[in-house]
Amino acid sequence: MTRLEPLGVRRGRRRRRRALTGSTVITGALLVAMTYFPLVFMLSNSLKSGARLATGNVFALFTQFDAQNYVNAWSGIHTSLLNTLVVAAASVAIGVTIAALGAYTFAQVDFRGKSFVFTAYIALLMIPWSLTLIPLFLEMKDFGFYNSWWALILPYAATSQPLLVLIFRSFFEQVPKEVLQSARLDGARESQVLLHVVAPLTRPILLTGTILMCISIWGDYVWPEVILKSSSRYTVSAGLQYFVSSLGTLTANGGEVFAAYVIAIAPLLLLVGVTMRYFVGGMTAGSLKL
Repeated sequence: MTRLEPLGVRRGRRRRRRALTGSTVITGALLVAMTYFPLVFMLSNSLKSGARLATGNVFALFTQFDAQNYVNAWSGIHTSLLNTLVVAAASVAIGVTIAALGAYTFAQVDFRGKSFVFTAYIALLMIPWSLTLIPLFLEMKDFGFYNSWWALILPYAATSQPLLVLIFRSFFEQVPKEVLQSARLDGARESQVLLHVVAPLTRPILLTGTILMCISIWGDYVWPEVILKSSSRYTVSAGLQYFVSSLGTLTANGGEVFAAYVIAIAPLLLLVGVTMRYFVGGMTAGSLKL
């Protein structure tokens, strides 16, 4: 027999539930606002003239629409943006492919000392990037890659390996060995097993690796400044700094600076936006297949 609660207790519980729901909604709304306001602030100021930014309220949103800022900004950073697309595409193609091969080996191939080799491989994550800066510079210079895109592509592809292999391996281990063995019995080579069986099942995590590499390349400022002599080869972060420094006073050209920032991050936002739904959907489908 269920004991009925007093009316006051039930009302108090409902009030607490409504208060908790309300506080959760308010907290979530604040977090969303804090996350997206910098983007809205940047977009709004990218449409203002330098005079409006110097004399007006910079927090007043969308009070002016000056498209000339984007024309000037594009003329200043389009080369570095295209350089970044080339470097990112080549780095991802090399880095993700090699990481997939390494992760497949660690996940599905048995060999002596595999645990030790994997631990030593992942231990590279503990070495700070700044400690390898000078040795890597000397290595690239000795190879004759100084001031070339290969000095960006090869280090980006190589330094991404420990993290990507660590992430990929856990997914590759979930592929049933019976499925792989069946493909081998049908005459498939190991490369065909990886390409036609493992890769489709683990496509979401491969996309995740691609996004992580692109974000890292897009945000890297130090290495292009160190290894590149010609500003015409700069990637977007170094190119942005070069463009901003060439404008002189920011009070007169603030709108162009904000417009350059918007142009610089637009491809990355587009990449994440396009691939995110495939990533979420693929995660669900992949878990059911595996």
